[in-house]
Amino acid sequence: MRCNALLKFGLLPRLAQAAGLAFDRFATGHYARIVRVGGRLAVARAKDASKDQSYFLYRLTQEQLAKSAFPLGDCTKAEIRRLAAARGLAVADRPDSQDFYSGDKNELIGAPDRPGDIVDLTGKVLGHHTGFWHYTVGQRKGLGIGGGTPFYVVDVNACRNQVIVGRADDAVRTSLEVTDMVYGALAPDTDGPVPCRVKVRSAGEPKGPAVLCGSRCEFPGGLAGVAPGQSAVFYAADSDVILAGGVIR
Repeated sequence: MRCNALLKFGLLPRLAQAAGLAFDRFATGHYARIVRVGGRLAVARAKDASKDQSYFLYRLTQEQLAKSAFPLGDCTKAEIRRLAAARGLAVADRPDSQDFYSGDKNELIGAPDRPGDIVDLTGKVLGHHTGFWHYTVGQRKGLGIGGGTPFYVVDVNACRNQVIVGRADDAVRTSLEVTDMVYGALAPDTDGPVPCRVKVRSAGEPKGPAVLCGSRCEFPGGLAGVAPGQSAVFYAADSDVILAGGVIR
């Protein structure tokens, strides 16, 4: 998210202008749409829900949205491939890419292994890990723990170098708070309550019903994988438009 706001839609267009390139819009191949709601611009989900990238773009400012264009937002990936093939473009059948970095993610962290314990909610040691940063709240796969019913990561304690796990119900939350809020269709001075749907990870559909009051969001039906440090993005209850988003506190 920060790469998009600071580099792709921040530094890159400024460098292009500084190099003498004159342009009205900065167009990218993101699968998302830009819509106007009242007097504000907002990112909205793409027509192709399976390729939608709106979650990654919630941090774009009003100024950035006014100067940007997403030409693919009203098309499906299949339609784009057909258009490319009809024009003889070599990329028409190129495999999809989901990663912003092609190397090993551990190279980005740059930290040596730091063995620690995987514990349950009572503190009982169930297994071991090579660094707490390899795990995120809501994770189920790759824990290396047996025991029949699956375990999920419910918390990560960096100070103790512990990964805390529990059962599925232990990973469910009914509220969250965010900081560093960025506003889309929602005016910054709105206190709420505002009906909405929420996403706490890029995959899947926004979940609801939920209610946003300032920086706090409540969702009585429960939501798994609410991870501090990740982003929560709030969509309108009755449309695909992003109201606001922030970093989970």
